[in-house]
Amino acid sequence: MNITSKKLTASFVAVGLIAAGVLGTSLSASAAGEPDFYLLDAGDGHLLADDQVLAWEDQVISSPGKTIPDLDIPFPGTADATGATLFISPVGQETTIANWSATGDSSLVPGTVGIQSPNLTLSGFTKGNWAGVKAGGTYSLGFAWTKNNGLNLADAGVLFTTIVVQPGGAGNWTFADQSGPVVEPPAHCDEIPTPDDCLKGDIDLEATTVGAEDGALSLEVPAGAKATFGTATLVNHLSTSTAELPEFSVVDERIVSRPGWTLTADVADFTSGSSTFGAEHLGLAPTLVTDAHGAELAAAQTAGSGVYPADFAAADAGKGIGETTFSADLTLVAPVDAPAGTYTSKLTLTLIGD
Repeated sequence: MNITSKKLTASFVAVGLIAAGVLGTSLSASAAGEPDFYLLDAGDGHLLADDQVLAWEDQVISSPGKTIPDLDIPFPGTADATGATLFISPVGQETTIANWSATGDSSLVPGTVGIQSPNLTLSGFTKGNWAGVKAGGTYSLGFAWTKNNGLNLADAGVLFTTIVVQPGGAGNWTFADQSGPVVEPPAHCDEIPTPDDCLKGDIDLEATTVGAEDGALSLEVPAGAKATFGTATLVNHLSTSTAELPEFSVVDERIVSRPGWTLTADVADFTSGSSTFGAEHLGLAPTLVTDAHGAELAAAQTAGSGVYPADFAAADAGKGIGETTFSADLTLVAPVDAPAGTYTSKLTLTLIGD
């Protein structure tokens, strides 16, 4: 592979081009030859394919060769190197430590200045603004030889490639292939190193709209809706049973005027043949299943002292637009003198537009 190195300063040299899944780089101006830089899967050591979409947690390592035996070969450093650091930086800021976006831990091979199989898994960059990187953008991914306790770069410099982290927060990413760095246009001109390269053009937009109109207010109760009480038991010596009201909805499409609405419930007497007792023995506690825009439930009626018709729910002016779905918890406590039997009644809901 013949890749021309770019000398960033008198002592820092780095190139970020990949060829066939390969990062071509030069370690220093005096290095013999140009060692390659490959991205490999850390699980089984296979060479990652060009244009492969990688997840934030996918285990990625780098090597000067593209096969498993090459993982034993370290990237050679320079004599002044005392440490190593993984980095993700804005494009063009690879040699400015203070401008790195996120970093991860790495180390030199004991007793040498080489770096062996550095782990470039993005989820391992736990220092700095890793969340900003994960949110998406174009960055340089690589590693650096350091000195002075990591405060400065050693003469060996940095190795890196361009990556593109897809927007959306999942952290999926791709790396540059043999056609050159993959560079997505930034969202804003102030996100690129040279704003003069960001060219703008205006396009006028014109649209004609029509005025919004009120729709209807409606009460939607399922056909044949019925609440059947469960088996009665004696509570304080009185027959007590419970049920749940089938779900029903208030639909308010009066999106312009938004005057609000009131919903009430009335209950007929309970009868079984010639036996009858009053609706006050039904307890009713309204419940909200889904709320469109701020409907409020009325207070519950207590079995034995219920007063009907009773407020069920209401929406003040400006609220209750859209569909609001309700139900209710029912409790029936039969009076002491009611004969045993199966009793029926009817609950009637009334919706009034304010």
